[in-house]
Amino acid sequence: MDIEPWKWAVASICVFFSASLAVGAGIGGGALFVAIFMIVLGMDAHSAVPLSKATIFGLAIAAYSVNITKRHPLSPARSLIDYDTALMLEPMTLLGAIAGVLLNVLLPNWLVLIPLCILLSIISYRTIKKGIRLHKQEHAAANKNTSNRALISQEQDDLPNSASQEQQYEDRNGCNHSSRSIDQQGNGHVATENETSEDQSQLLTKMILDAQDEELDKIYKRESRIVPWEKLASLIIVWLGYTCITMLLYQADDVIRPCSPGWIVLLMLSIPYVVGVTFFSGSLLKKQTQRKRVCGYKFLSGDVIWEGKNLNKYPSLAFFAGVAAAMMGIGGGMVKSPIMLAMGLQPQVVTTTSSFMIIFTSSATTLQYLVLGKIKPEQLGIMLSMGFCGALLGQRVVNHLIAMYKKQSLLVFLLGGLTIVSGIVIVATSLATEDFRDVRMNTDQVCRLQTNNTDEVS
Repeated sequence: MDIEPWKWAVASICVFFSASLAVGAGIGGGALFVAIFMIVLGMDAHSAVPLSKATIFGLAIAAYSVNITKRHPLSPARSLIDYDTALMLEPMTLLGAIAGVLLNVLLPNWLVLIPLCILLSIISYRTIKKGIRLHKQEHAAANKNTSNRALISQEQDDLPNSASQEQQYEDRNGCNHSSRSIDQQGNGHVATENETSEDQSQLLTKMILDAQDEELDKIYKRESRIVPWEKLASLIIVWLGYTCITMLLYQADDVIRPCSPGWIVLLMLSIPYVVGVTFFSGSLLKKQTQRKRVCGYKFLSGDVIWEGKNLNKYPSLAFFAGVAAAMMGIGGGMVKSPIMLAMGLQPQVVTTTSSFMIIFTSSATTLQYLVLGKIKPEQLGIMLSMGFCGALLGQRVVNHLIAMYKKQSLLVFLLGGLTIVSGIVIVATSLATEDFRDVRMNTDQVCRLQTNNTDEVS
């Protein structure tokens, strides 16, 4: 349909500011963009979703371009983006998205809307609660710092007197220092057999400690890299596999008929492919964690210890996040960000890591819609640019506010607030546009995904 230019201008402005807010919270903002396109441009949901995905893709690229050189709030030597967490969560999220698409087609609208309302309510509550707790911790830390500064100031006033006492002590005990130095030199002393054994033991201990220090230096050097290319390459490989599988499943009716034996086999093959990649990545991260422990590596507050149940627990949660995101039509970041907060990651790390992971899902779906012809190239250029520019501004503003006020709870409150707003928008839009009298399970639609897509394009 033809849309008047002024409507495109209004929509672009709304998208610009919505992207600025969404990127600060570490979410894609899909619910906000879909509502803008439906209200301002008069599109239906099927036409609005592809444009929303293109906008999110631009937003994610902008966020990554800003955050790629940012450093961890507790360690300037480390990247702000947690590539280890992304490597463990994103593949399972993509696998969950494949299952979520099928459930979205199969289930009636009301059965999708009800769990969506429940999920967003729980996420909003837990996120706001986390923000309040973090705000109290920041307030207590600020008061403690104020007290410490007052104490240091008082000690500095008494410093000359303390220094004089220390000098008097050294003058009185100078001979003791000299005699201790002479004893340590061991002049004229013949080493016994026990002392030789002790020296060998000390030498062996020193060699072990030197080896550990060398390994620790290697670990810190690897973490100081701007981009860990081997982990990024692993994510790109998963992205390529996911894109090929989904293109064959949903957009290649002339190659593989939906619900045919070959189609079912391809669908099942996605499980061992993604699970295998996640298992391999988890084993590498487990060995990395063990090496860190042996070398005496100091884990920071919010670091995920990739061993034990964490290797299964968090990827499993990411799978259900992918299912929920695809089935209910919301962005994966809206579900994964609260999960990462529950994992204990620093809020600033959560938002940047979530924005990084959005690149893979949004780019895959945008490519699919472009191949299908559901996005016109000029529309893609406009919305991708608005998402990119809005996110660029929003990310810089958020980083500036965090640096100025030293309060990461602002990010948590922003995430919780936008989750509430997005939930209200989704529910209101669904109530206004969907027919909830239809309670049938759409089993026949699952095997006609390609036909439906073709009809929507025409």
